[in-house]
Amino acid sequence: MAPRGQGGTAAERPSMELLAPAGSMAAFEAALAEGADAVYVGAPAFNARALARDFSHAEIGAMIRQAHEQGRKLYIAMNSLIREDEMHRAVEALSIFARLGPDALIIQDLGLLHLVRHYFPELVLHASTLMSVHNSAAARRLTGMGFERVVLARELTMEEIGKVAGQGGAELEIFVHGAMCFSYSGLCLFSSLHGGRSSLRGQCVQPCRRRYSWQSGHGGRGGRGSGRSRGKGGYLFSMNDLCGIDLLPAMQRLGIASLKIEGRLRSVEYVRKTVRAYRLVLDSLGADSDSRQQVLAEAHRLLDEAMGRRRTPGFFLDSRPAQVVTPAVSGNTGLLLGRVDRLERRRGKAVLHLRLRGDVAVGDRLRLHDEASGERRAFTVHTLLVGGKTVKGARAGQAAAIVMPGDAAFARGFHGLLFRVDVGSRKGREQGRRVRPGRMARDRVTPDRGRVETVLDALQWRPAGSGRSAAGSSRSRSGGSRQQRQRGQVGTWWVRLRSLQAVRRRLPVRPARILLPLNRETMAEIGKANRRGPSTPVPLVWCLPPVIQEADLDWYAAQVRMLLENGFSEFELGHCSQVALFSATMSRPAGQGGLRLHGGYTFNMLNSAALAAAARLGLAGVQFALETDESNLTSALASFRAVLRRRQRRDDGTAMKIGLLAYGRPPLFTARLQAEHFRYRQEFASPRGERFVLDRDHGLTHARSTLPFSLLRFRNELFRAGVDYLVLDLGGGPLKREVETLSALLRGTGRLPPAMEGNYTGALV
Repeated sequence: MAPRGQGGTAAERPSMELLAPAGSMAAFEAALAEGADAVYVGAPAFNARALARDFSHAEIGAMIRQAHEQGRKLYIAMNSLIREDEMHRAVEALSIFARLGPDALIIQDLGLLHLVRHYFPELVLHASTLMSVHNSAAARRLTGMGFERVVLARELTMEEIGKVAGQGGAELEIFVHGAMCFSYSGLCLFSSLHGGRSSLRGQCVQPCRRRYSWQSGHGGRGGRGSGRSRGKGGYLFSMNDLCGIDLLPAMQRLGIASLKIEGRLRSVEYVRKTVRAYRLVLDSLGADSDSRQQVLAEAHRLLDEAMGRRRTPGFFLDSRPAQVVTPAVSGNTGLLLGRVDRLERRRGKAVLHLRLRGDVAVGDRLRLHDEASGERRAFTVHTLLVGGKTVKGARAGQAAAIVMPGDAAFARGFHGLLFRVDVGSRKGREQGRRVRPGRMARDRVTPDRGRVETVLDALQWRPAGSGRSAAGSSRSRSGGSRQQRQRGQVGTWWVRLRSLQAVRRRLPVRPARILLPLNRETMAEIGKANRRGPSTPVPLVWCLPPVIQEADLDWYAAQVRMLLENGFSEFELGHCSQVALFSATMSRPAGQGGLRLHGGYTFNMLNSAALAAAARLGLAGVQFALETDESNLTSALASFRAVLRRRQRRDDGTAMKIGLLAYGRPPLFTARLQAEHFRYRQEFASPRGERFVLDRDHGLTHARSTLPFSLLRFRNELFRAGVDYLVLDLGGGPLKREVETLSALLRGTGRLPPAMEGNYTGALV
């Protein structure tokens, strides 16, 4: 076995790559020293972890060189969704990375896929876990789209991972250790719609880590409810940490290419000890059983010292795991030092009094969690008192007072837990270890200006304030020409219903399309209707869900074939890879009487390059991301329409249409977990008094707000901005109530029902 910290040579190691996180220079060097085969870091300003300080391009270049000198790899996570006004900087970053030569770029934005494939083909791409790849068909399709490696969703079992791996064609990476989101990554809207900060852009406010309380009184599916008293609650959605260290032999047999440790926001000690633990076990896989057990015991000791959350195997062993959430325990990382007995305000600072459950010393990094508000504050210990005397350290069992620097203005009724999240002065150690600072100073990295301008010209991108109308000169303030409105190609309504039976219901708008979920209930209805459905002048669009489990793939493929054979030709996809279900039938382009595929809002279209990528998939239409704000939507549509005009494509039905969800109750969480402590159809409340309801639908758990999402008061300007169709989703609750709410919001007069508008009138962060 190789000595600790060296990890052995590449020839001595198992074929699985050990991939470590680095959010600082010290963490990067620690990962290499402890034997990581590869390290991943965030692209400055474009990564899905909002770091206090991003790396500079010069620093990334130095890290690439240092990794390559040691025979290791460095990957760059550029896995944030890109706003239209950020496109110039994103293209500059791509041109810089093309010069620096990282081993791969990890992305989720289809716009970045489009840019790299067409303008920076020298860059290797990995599909981020934010693309929610959860079955073998998705893995194969993304490989065909240009991804060399696919990072699987964290919700897969070992059996499902084996089936994906057994299909071949895709190099697979899995998260093996670290934090788990409650929602499927890439499908969480909670932080954005109820916090104003998008988890898909690295700004998550972690609503899943808050304490919630069940509400008494009636709730109902998506209803407003009237319950006032608080029932028993807890940290209902705060997932424990993933740990797969006991399963490495099985993962090796499956042929997994890379084992990924989560933690770019974690401390240096976390990176050091976690990488060391996994390196020890990986290097012992060929040893005898007794030796492996000894190494495994040492690895678990190291993980205990890494100050993470409680560890579980996640979904690896069971699709319905029992121990991944511990509702009574806060979801904070670190070692619990105790509950704050008293908070004293002294000269503008807070003094925390508690009986210690663990050791603490000056220089340690702590995090205070106010359970009443959900607020968290991290700080470094500078002043520590025991028995009224200043000390350098205190032991478990002692009564201590810890001075918290900064503002001491806490709300009354403070109930706080204190955690140690790192030992020693992390900031000092991180600043003390730099990667060849002199060498970096000489290597100023600048974008390739000529290449950047070529790309931006092809995208028809213009900076904000350039004066170009988002709607284009052909549209009037009423939402398009009279001829266009008569053809129903501009300003149309698409209505989503839950069942075929509901199609006969009188609606408050005249829909151009009826959208229906493709599930077992609606397929049973189709069977009773002789497989052709009800006679209706409105075309039906069958909607595939964003998550199709591996066990259900064949069933969905069979239903798609049956519907096509019975004359249905329009479908809405929940995931970009689902195009593969129709590859054999896409012989004629959309708009010429052939198959018409549309993309749902779960495609996460946030910029014009992403729209171009969707058009190249052959889609007839796609919904724009519902997280968007007004400025981003109008500028992205302006660029996309300008590209179409340059290509001399008229708005005659052949160009891809753009839709937007204008009413509905979209899932804030879309999760696989179905825990025993969940109370489906009962309201729960956040510390701020916001109310939500859980529902269970075809094996998935959804959290929805009791308030509907509505952009209906902006419908005229949305049509003027270039949106072709607005989607009204009436499937989020009882149809009668949804129709009444929708009708009132459409009228826009009188006492309107309360609704949320997401980020539209603000700014998407």
